[in-house]
Amino acid sequence: MRDRHAAWVLALALPLLASGCGGDDGPPPAAPSPTEALWNPCDALDAQGIERAFGGPVTEENGTPTSPVCSFAPRSEGDPVVDANYLLFPDGLEAAWDTMGRSETAAVTTPKVRGADDTRLVVDSDEDRLYVSGFVQNGDLIQTVDAVDPKPYDRARLVRAVTWALGEMSDHAGESAVS
Repeated sequence: MRDRHAAWVLALALPLLASGCGGDDGPPPAAPSPTEALWNPCDALDAQGIERAFGGPVTEENGTPTSPVCSFAPRSEGDPVVDANYLLFPDGLEAAWDTMGRSETAAVTTPKVRGADDTRLVVDSDEDRLYVSGFVQNGDLIQTVDAVDPKPYDRARLVRAVTWALGEMSDHAGESAVS
C-alpha cells in the first residue's frame, strides 16, 4: 500500500515539476511592466492654452506614461518653441539655483505665481532669438518651462506666457498633491 501511495504522489508531482522547468508547453512568464513616471507637465498644459498664451498654433508632444515628454512645436515658422519638464528635489529651488550656471547677460526675476513656494524667471537674448526659462517650486517638485522665440519676437508676451504656464503647472501640482 505504501508503494502504491508513493507512486501516486510521484505521478501527480511529475507534471507539476515538468511544467516548472520551462519547456514549450506554455507562454513565458510576463515581463515586468515599466513603471509610470510620477509626473508630466503636459498634464497641466495643453495645445489650446499654449496657442492662446504664446500666440500661434502648435503641435503637442507628451510622450508616454512611462516616458513623458512635454513640448509644443510651432506649426508656423517664426513662432516660439515651448518645452516643459520637472524634477523632484527636496532641497528646493534655491539650492538647485545655486548649482546652475548663468549667463552674464540674463535678467533674473522672481514673479509671483499662485500656489508656488518659489519661482525664477530668466530672460536672455542673442542677435537672433529670445530665451525665457521659468522655474516653479511646489514642495519637492520643481517644474520648468523653456521658450525660444526667433526675431522678431515680443518680449513682454513671451514673459507673460511663460509666467502663465508656471501658474498652470503650480495649480496642477497643488490639485494633484504631488508637491
